[in-house]
Amino acid sequence: MPPSPSSPSASRGALLSLLIFAGSVGVMGWLRLVVFRHTHVTLTYGLPLLLCLWHPSRRLLWTMTSAFVALSAYKAFAILTFEAGYTIAATTAQWVMQLVNIIAVAAAVHVVLRHREQLAERHRQLESTNHQLLEREAEIARQNEELQAQSEELQAQGEELTTQNEELIRRATEEQAQTDKLHAQAAALQTLNARLVQREAMVTTLLQASQAPGGGVPDTIAGPLLALFQGNADAVAIVEAVGEQLRVIAFAGPTDFVPRGGPLAGSFAAAVIAQRRTAFVADLVARPELSVQAGPRVPFRSVLGTPLRLGDGVAGAIEVYASTPRPWTDEDFHVVEWASSQCSLFVQVRRLNAELRAINSQLDGLVVARTAELRRVVAELEHFSYTITHDMRAPLRALQGYSTLVLEQNGDRLDAECRAYLDRINAAASRMDRLITDALSFTHAAKQDLPLTPTPPAPLLWEMIASYPNLGPAAATIEIVGDLPAVMANEAGLTQCFSNLLGNAVKFVPPGRRPEVRIRAERRGGNVRLWVEDNGIGIPAESQPRLFAMFQRLHREYEGTGIGLALVKTVVARMGGTVGVESSAGQGSRFWLELPAAPAS
Repeated sequence: MPPSPSSPSASRGALLSLLIFAGSVGVMGWLRLVVFRHTHVTLTYGLPLLLCLWHPSRRLLWTMTSAFVALSAYKAFAILTFEAGYTIAATTAQWVMQLVNIIAVAAAVHVVLRHREQLAERHRQLESTNHQLLEREAEIARQNEELQAQSEELQAQGEELTTQNEELIRRATEEQAQTDKLHAQAAALQTLNARLVQREAMVTTLLQASQAPGGGVPDTIAGPLLALFQGNADAVAIVEAVGEQLRVIAFAGPTDFVPRGGPLAGSFAAAVIAQRRTAFVADLVARPELSVQAGPRVPFRSVLGTPLRLGDGVAGAIEVYASTPRPWTDEDFHVVEWASSQCSLFVQVRRLNAELRAINSQLDGLVVARTAELRRVVAELEHFSYTITHDMRAPLRALQGYSTLVLEQNGDRLDAECRAYLDRINAAASRMDRLITDALSFTHAAKQDLPLTPTPPAPLLWEMIASYPNLGPAAATIEIVGDLPAVMANEAGLTQCFSNLLGNAVKFVPPGRRPEVRIRAERRGGNVRLWVEDNGIGIPAESQPRLFAMFQRLHREYEGTGIGLALVKTVVARMGGTVGVESSAGQGSRFWLELPAAPAS
């Protein structure tokens, strides 16, 4: 996010922009209007514009550009023409060169700054994707920990469950390995993006024509390049070496002339490519062994050429033709070499952008595939957990039924020790059945949809107190204090939460103490917080962080499965709420659940 205009960083940026502008314009004005007032100098106006790559500011860039254009025009037409005695044609040509140079450099810096912003945005998207993958990884790790805790609780039931738990661990390890591989690929992509930024930062002299629609710089530079020679050249051709042939990729010149390629061997372009430097032939009549483009009506008599470099190699050449013999000046050399650099740099940037688009496309596909695979594995883990807990109830019921049948039919023929063993088997089977029932309830609550409707809590509580024996007046004192506002909840889910909280409130009390429970509510903004307060044994502070996790039993002397509070947390979260506790050892507990308030009817 960019800084606000009134922030300290924005003020410092504006001050730095002002200093750069004043320094750059002042230095260039001093050099050109004082030191070299009556002479042409080759020091380019575009060099100070490169400071905008260090201090990125498009406003500073175009402000400096406008100042340099005005400064160059003033020197060309006010000083060199009227004071130094240069001709209007000479000063105009010099000024046009400077103008094109300034605009080209400014456009190049503008493009580079825009590419920087695009790459920064892509980098932020990659970081967001990585953050989402890390969160998903943490979620999978948490589920694996819960499954591992469940497997430890059920390990005594047989070797088959142990084998299944090992399979879960193996799958989790494979998921971790795949996640690490994805992180490595993301890091490699970031490295490639950084290298691309460094390479694009070197592109400092792109033409404004590089943004025009069509074929790019080669097609749009030929005409303006020919115009820069101001009638001293008749045609411009940009040729590319393709195997042993020359292919014309851009041409500007007579409209009734269609340029044709030809053999590379023996051509003037082949000599330029081989020597890797700018060369010319003043009169082609003296060099009949060199082939060039034939003129439309009469042959071209003079040619100037420079190599078209691409990386460390030479891909072709730019050739400038004249219909009459002529010597080519240093200024002509500068113009054609400058045009060659524009074409070369743009082709390199275009290739790098194509590579980046291809890599980004591969990463998008990899992220989609990875997300689908994670979803499939999570679904398999959920199905596996549900199948294990569901299929174990049948043998437990058989064990409980047969032990009860033996006691009923043969209890009088068994001694006290045998009956005690059967009672212990029956109790253990009942406890395991409750554990599996609670696990199934937890899995069902985590998967099912819970439609929310305006639900008043008081009727649900009074119905539970009247129908649950352990909550009736004979077993406990339960008081509903004040009005309980309606909340947005699922009636069955809210009933399940109240059942667990009230059951714990009347169960976890010291021996000989009558349970006393108070239920009240308070509004918190757009939510309603429902409190369940008891006079039980309380919960130590160090045990409270793990209270709502699966299979957490803090008091082994009290019967339970350790799933009830985890189920409450899951159901409340599915209804868009939160749950918590305030307690200390021996001082009772105050559990609360907070849900959105129902809209006023």
